[in-house]
Amino acid sequence: MSSITLQVQETGPAPGGATQIVVTDYAAVAQKIELTTERFDTPGSLSFTCLEESGIAIPEGSAVEFSADGVKLFKGYIFTAERNKDGEVSYMARDQLRYLKANASYLFQNMTLPQIIQQIAADFGLKVGAMEDTGYVFPYLDKENEGCLDIIFDALAQTIVQTGKIYNFYDNCGELCLTEVKNMFITTLLGDKSLVTDYTYKRDIDSNTYNRVKLVRKNKESGRTDAYVHEDTDTIKKWGLLQYYDEVDENLNEAQIDEMCKQYLQYYNRVQQTLTLDSIGVPGLRAGMIIPVKIGAVNDLAVSRLMIAEKVTHTFEGDEHDHTMSIEVKDFGQLGGMNIV
Repeated sequence: MSSITLQVQETGPAPGGATQIVVTDYAAVAQKIELTTERFDTPGSLSFTCLEESGIAIPEGSAVEFSADGVKLFKGYIFTAERNKDGEVSYMARDQLRYLKANASYLFQNMTLPQIIQQIAADFGLKVGAMEDTGYVFPYLDKENEGCLDIIFDALAQTIVQTGKIYNFYDNCGELCLTEVKNMFITTLLGDKSLVTDYTYKRDIDSNTYNRVKLVRKNKESGRTDAYVHEDTDTIKKWGLLQYYDEVDENLNEAQIDEMCKQYLQYYNRVQQTLTLDSIGVPGLRAGMIIPVKIGAVNDLAVSRLMIAEKVTHTFEGDEHDHTMSIEVKDFGQLGGMNIV
């Protein structure tokens, strides 16, 4: 059983022609609540369903705040509402990252990732919270008519490669934050005889595995394209040639591109392993956090390993708001272990 609040803030007319803010707690009438966060590219979302006698009661843009067991978990805004013939209305709220899906053009010079995020956030009127200094300065980053969320996550990926440190960019209950992964963790062990009720383990080289990395840069002086390649002949023999190809910023020098090539190959040249855990809920656990996991039947997890949660979905349902969650972790051959912390 979980103690929850689901507050919806609406703006409506008040006597005398003024406007007023009305706050309503939907916790008692919500039939099912789902909160989902992902580590890359996707706004956090909160969905809930309730019975309504007529129409759709909550207007688009209304603010939503959700807490469980005294822990504030989400702040966002209603983006969709869907009603069926039985009067069930399903609402979907998104956090601030949703507003960064807008396209824009930017030229950043001698700026860090936190400065880039702060400039974009200011342009869209978004609230910014704690931003950790990454120590890496982009000499030149030119983006033309791209989604702001894509711009930020592309800069985030480059920062991770250049610094060797893993960072999370996310909305922390109404504030955009940038945090090094080692500072986001839970100590609760998930696995055999510890909260987990079911799991699925998958291995593949089909979705995000590469054993050759080819990066190209336009050369203004020669008019040609310079190519930089790193490959692993052993895994090419085993799996066939799986190539990653991308065009990099022409202002990067040869040493920077070569190092990027090397880092990309080190990361992508592996069998991707995905583990999905179904478990009893832990309030506050979100995508990007480090979690200790132990699954005896999986060789790589027979002893406790530190893993990064890629996707987390919390579900609250029933009269007692029973709390369960589903967690997805990937690539723990590379990310699991002391190199995180």
